[in-house]
Order: sequence, then C-alpha cells, then structure tokens
Amino acid sequence: MPKIVSTKTILGGKPRIAGTRISIDVIGDYINAGYGVKQIRKDYPHLTKEQINSALTYIEKRAAQERVRLEPTAA
Repeated sequence: MPKIVSTKTILGGKPRIAGTRISIDVIGDYINAGYGVKQIRKDYPHLTKEQINSALTYIEKRAAQERVRLEPTAA
C-alpha cells in the first residue's frame, strides 16, 4: 500500500502522498467539495487509485482520532 509521508523540508512537513508533492489536504478538499476518486484522478492523472485510497484512509483515521480527542469524558 502506498504510504503517506511527512518530510520537514517538503510542503513544510504536511502529510503528503509518498513520491509526490500532493498533500493530504488537497485530497480532503476534493472530498469536502463533493468530488470523488474519479475527479481526483482526472485532475491528477499520475496518481493511482491506491495512492488516493491511502490518502482517504489517512484522512479517515485522523478524523476518528480527532473525534475521540474532542469527546467529553464521563464525570
């Protein structure tokens, strides 16, 4: 499975698809705008479905972690 990487000297350390300068935020912006994998591949034809799916999995995991952090704890 293609990896998501973060390198301090590339994109200021933002998570990105390995081997590219495409940040996870770019993929997230497409999804938030209502576009799917087909549109992402149309605009970024060099990305594979596997790379896009890796980005989506990363986004889902990050969102789940943030939800857990934000939920109030029982008193």
